Amino acid sequence: MAAGVVVLDADLTVKSWNKGAEELWGLRSGEVSNQPFFQLEFGLPVGEVRGIVNECLASNRRTGLVQVAAINRIGRTITCTVTCSPLKGNGDGEGAVLLMEEVYHD
Repeated sequence: MAAGVVVLDADLTVKSWNKGAEELWGLRSGEVSNQPFFQLEFGLPVGEVRGIVNECLASNRRTGLVQVAAINRIGRTITCTVTCSPLKGNGDGEGAVLLMEEVYHD
């Protein structure tokens, strides 16, 4: 999958970080696993997506699509779209799934 997918638990800790996220941001799964998502420092301005994550968790509905300016793993400025979907029934309580994709312009 080319998109970055990040699974957060109810405490907004990273539980899964796919290969697409590794390619997009340059951080390996092992580096971010069990880390608080909003304390990570990488090319996505996480403060700008906090609102859609909070809204998703509060409403239990998919939120986004927001576009943010970000810096990819090679230091290039990109436009990234982010959506957030609720995660239910994962055995550990609630959480969220973030989908992050670079927008390609023609």
